[in-house]
Amino acid sequence: MINTIIKKMVVILFATVLLTACAVKNPALNLGKKCLVKEDQVVYSYVWLFDSEQGLRATKEQCNEMAE
Repeated sequence: MINTIIKKMVVILFATVLLTACAVKNPALNLGKKCLVKEDQVVYSYVWLFDSEQGLRATKEQCNEMAE
């Protein structure tokens, strides 16, 4: 029972942080590994929060730029 309460509290806390940290006017969420090349660096993530009007600039194809 205590385990369930703790899980619910963690989910509520995570959702609160995720929603309050959003400074995007028309937010959209995209899941899956995508990469974004910035100057000489490649930034990657599995969760992308972006403005739906501007679109997501990160793509799977840009992940090929990563040095392995």
